[in-house]
Amino acid sequence: MFSDNHKISIRQLQAMLLLCCFGTSSLFLPAELAADAGKSCWIVMCIGGLIATFFSLILTQLYCREPSWTAMEWSRNTFGNTLGTILSVGFVLKLAVDGMLELRIFTEILQRTMLPHTPSWLIVLVLLLLATFGVARGIEGQARTSEILCFFVFVPFLILLVAVGLSVKEAYFLPVTMPDLTQMRKGAAVIQPLFQSMLFLLFVSPFLQKPKQAKKSVLMSLLLVTILLSIVTFLCLSIYGVETLSQKIFPTLQMVERIGFSGIFLNRQDILLLWFWTVSVFIYISGVLFFGSVSTERLFCKGERKRRYWLLLWVPVLFVGAMLPKDMAGAYAFRNFVQPFVSAVYLGIFPICFLCKSIWKERRKSA
Repeated sequence: MFSDNHKISIRQLQAMLLLCCFGTSSLFLPAELAADAGKSCWIVMCIGGLIATFFSLILTQLYCREPSWTAMEWSRNTFGNTLGTILSVGFVLKLAVDGMLELRIFTEILQRTMLPHTPSWLIVLVLLLLATFGVARGIEGQARTSEILCFFVFVPFLILLVAVGLSVKEAYFLPVTMPDLTQMRKGAAVIQPLFQSMLFLLFVSPFLQKPKQAKKSVLMSLLLVTILLSIVTFLCLSIYGVETLSQKIFPTLQMVERIGFSGIFLNRQDILLLWFWTVSVFIYISGVLFFGSVSTERLFCKGERKRRYWLLLWVPVLFVGAMLPKDMAGAYAFRNFVQPFVSAVYLGIFPICFLCKSIWKERRKSA
C-alpha cells in the first residue's frame, strides 16, 4: 500500500503539525486567556504564537547540520554519552506524560458532550488501539492520513468561523488594550500546551524526504496555527465579553451554538466541530506512540526492527497513565503547572544548547 514506510514529504509534515497543534488546550484557551489578560487576550495569543513560530527556526536548523539525528543523538553529542543518555530519558518522559494527559482530558470532553454513559477506560483504549493500528507500519500511514483529513477538517472549521464572525453583534473587544508583562507571563503558561507537538520536530528529521528544506514549511504551518487560534480567541471575546468568556468551560465549542444551517441536518454544530478535535487528538496520540517508540529504540541503541516491540510497550503505559488522574480538572491543572517549566528546558534551552555546541565544533574544526 505504501511505497516507503520510512519517509514522508514536507507537505505531510505540515498537515501533521496543523492537526496536532489544535489539541484539547485550544478548547479552553479563550476562557483562560480572558481570565488572565482581559480584553488583550487575543493579542497575547498572537504574540505567544509568533514567539513559538519563530523559535521553530532553531529546531529546523538542526536538520541542516545532522538530518539523521533525533533528540537522543543531539543530547549525547552535546552533553556526553552518560549525561546525554540521562537527559534523553526526559524527552521520553515528556512525550509519555503529554500523551497521557491529552488522552485523559479529551476522553472526559467526549463523555460530557457525546458519550455520557460510556466508561472512560473504554474510550481511552479505543483511541489507543486505533492510533496504534495507524502507526504500526511506520510514519507514512499517519502522515497520509493527516494529509487526507486536513482538507475535511479545516474546510468545515473555516466555514464555521466565518459564520460565527458574521453573527457577531456587539464589539465587546473594544477598547483594544495591550497586555502588560504579567499578563504575557500568565498567558504563556496557557499557550504553551498548544505547541507541545513541536517536540515531534526533534524526532522527525530522519523520516523526512528533504529535511533540509523543512524550515520554511514548518514556519508557515505554525504561523497559520497562530492566526487561526488568534481569530478563535478574538471571536469568543467579541461574542461573550471578558467576564462571561472567563466563566465558560468550552467556549470554542459553545460559540458555534449561536449559528444554524437551515435545510441540512446540522442542529448540533458543536458536535460537528468536535469532529475537528477528535481527528487532532487521534493524529497527536499517533505521533506520541510513533516518536515514543523511536525515542526508546534509539535510547537503548536497538535496531529499527525493534521499534514495533517498543510500540506495544507504549500502549499499556499510556493507558495506565491516562487513567491515573482523578478527573479532567486535575489532569488539566497538572499539565498547566508542569508544562511551562519542562517545555522551557526541553523545547527551549536544550535545542539552543544543541545548536551552539554544533556551531562551536564546526568553528573549532575550521580554525
